Amino acid sequence: MKFSLRKVGAAAAAVIFIAAAVTAFVNGTPGDFLVDDTLYRKEISSAAKRHGLPPALVRAVVFQESRFNSRCRGKKGEIGLMQIMPSGAVADWARVHKVREPGEDELFDPKMNLEIGCWFLGRAVRRWQGYRDRYELALAQYNAGESRANRWKPEKRSGAVLPRITIPGTRRYVMQIMKRYRKYRT
Repeated sequence: MKFSLRKVGAAAAAVIFIAAAVTAFVNGTPGDFLVDDTLYRKEISSAAKRHGLPPALVRAVVFQESRFNSRCRGKKGEIGLMQIMPSGAVADWARVHKVREPGEDELFDPKMNLEIGCWFLGRAVRRWQGYRDRYELALAQYNAGESRANRWKPEKRSGAVLPRITIPGTRRYVMQIMKRYRKYRT
């Protein structure tokens, strides 16, 4: 029986591809293994540190929000890497910084998008300082708004947040980001 290295190599490549696809399907969407989550590493790190955030958390948010596609646009008008809302985070950022609101083209710029998104998320993390699950509360606020996050905060600062989140999509959003955050930290 003769074996061809070419056939063995092709079979090995097929097995690796199938294993990667199955892993991605189990752990996320089928195309997740094709995402280059090393894009914008310097920009993410810089903006995260400026706003007191762990870069791994911001990377996890960017993955969840846009899969590192800086030209991503959401169904409700969200823009760019961090899917920031012109009428929400962008307007707040401009008001606080006493500058004009950036135009849509500017919001697709990774540096500008990360600056505003990290500012907005950092503000939420500071809002929940002292809570054991401050990142979960901040992510819930980022996704569903401050008033909902207020309703979901635990009675004790040491309490768990996830069971209190009443919107299944937001609970899933927070869980997925926190899972990826833990992965990126290692």
